[in-house]
Amino acid sequence: MPKKLRTGSLLARDAALRVAAWAAVLGLSGCGSSGSNAGAGYGGASGSGGTWSSGGAGSSSGGTAVSPAAGGTTASGGSAPDAGTGGARKNDAAVIDSGALEPDAGLEAGTSGADAALDGATLAVRDGGDGALRGAPDPGAAAWVPVPADQVLDVCGLDKAALAQADTTLNTPWAIIRHGRLCHEFKSATMAPAEAWSTTKTLGAVVTGAVAYQTKSIARTGRKTGPFSDEDRVDQWLDTFTYNPDAHVAHVLAMVAQSTSLALGQKTMSYDTIGTVQINTLSDMLNVAVRQDSARLGASLEEFTQKFVFGPLGMHDSTWSGGAADKIFAFSWSTTVRDMARIGLLMLNHGVWSGKRVLDEEWIYRMTHPSFEDANTGYGYLTWLNASSNFTFGGIPGAPAGLQQTAQSPGPCAPVSIYPVHPHGLSDSPDCNYSSPYTCSQQYDVGVWQAVGLQGQVIQGHPGLDVVIVVRDLTPLDTGPSAPGILWNAVRAAIVDADPTFHGDDQGFCAAYGTNTYAPG
Repeated sequence: MPKKLRTGSLLARDAALRVAAWAAVLGLSGCGSSGSNAGAGYGGASGSGGTWSSGGAGSSSGGTAVSPAAGGTTASGGSAPDAGTGGARKNDAAVIDSGALEPDAGLEAGTSGADAALDGATLAVRDGGDGALRGAPDPGAAAWVPVPADQVLDVCGLDKAALAQADTTLNTPWAIIRHGRLCHEFKSATMAPAEAWSTTKTLGAVVTGAVAYQTKSIARTGRKTGPFSDEDRVDQWLDTFTYNPDAHVAHVLAMVAQSTSLALGQKTMSYDTIGTVQINTLSDMLNVAVRQDSARLGASLEEFTQKFVFGPLGMHDSTWSGGAADKIFAFSWSTTVRDMARIGLLMLNHGVWSGKRVLDEEWIYRMTHPSFEDANTGYGYLTWLNASSNFTFGGIPGAPAGLQQTAQSPGPCAPVSIYPVHPHGLSDSPDCNYSSPYTCSQQYDVGVWQAVGLQGQVIQGHPGLDVVIVVRDLTPLDTGPSAPGILWNAVRAAIVDADPTFHGDDQGFCAAYGTNTYAPG
């Protein structure tokens, strides 16, 4: 087990390990590394037809972690020294190109060298098969421009006939984004904004990360001052609150702050459905943080969100808590499929939008990886994760109770989210907390994540495929979180049928993609 560093910030420590891992992937270090994978085998579909079903678990082992990267180049897997069994981050952003950054990105006062190194890595993609570097696309603040139907295969690598079948299967507003483009949508172009329920939680985590990023340069002179951080104790920002008095912000974001003890093995994740247990207190904390510099950041969290998130991302059809200064973090985001896709793409692009950083890469990473594995292997910062073992739905009505041992969100035909290093952040977990036959090994660090709301509102991110899928009202009679599996099962054929390696072989694709050994981007 790697030693837990006691000097410097935990954020800097985690960032430094992954910067080193990136260097290994890009051949920037003196030697390469390899890894292996052993995990859950393909066990069949889950969550189909609104019911909970799961395939059997198996195991498969991969060879040396050397695989084609996007654009026909190769990248070696493995991880940095002391990075445990984690694999390389495999995505379209595995190119460091500081020329496309804001001039002083990552160099604010108080930012560590490791933070600056991560902030200095911009997104770049290889497309067209020529290996040329291009900035990761997004629509900016402008309207989405759908890819013409006759170009969907060439531009997006999606099968047109399978997309049409997905329309029939889902029969509700949905869209798929790939390589930053709106590749296909159904019934979503003209939909009116509507309540997105608990997907608001993930929006809230994004806005919280943006506040952390924008307050980095503020000096700390006492309580209620300085940069906002997930490592802060809650009582740094609030005078009174009703959960564990020793809780940190990270505990609130992971929904474990209500635990009587926050020690290793003692925490429990209890889903804060309407936010009144803990997560709505984030609004109070963030309002204190932004009002330190109201001229630049705004007089309230509402003004901040409009200036730094909704405005730059072009989210003109979104309102949060009706525009009130105080936010409900559990629900109250009124929005459309297209605006939900913008949040998903921002996360997929590691916090960068139109060449400008909105929130730290490391914050997105913590959102989309397990926060406290001893409490829940399937939850990050207000975001659900695909996990194979020892995850819980936290008591959501209609969801399976107790610890789960087969991936369900979206299921076994998708990679799980596992930290490459342990311990990490505020977590003291010595490993990923998976039970046999599952292991902590992974060739590619590309676990699927999703925002999930009541009655089937979903934003689902597939970093290994460079895909975001959004759906509204998929399961109107379902209070449990079955929608991610239903969505993935309906849409997957559009990817697999056009996949250059598997050519429609769903079982072969699932056996590779579902064990973190295939990530074509």
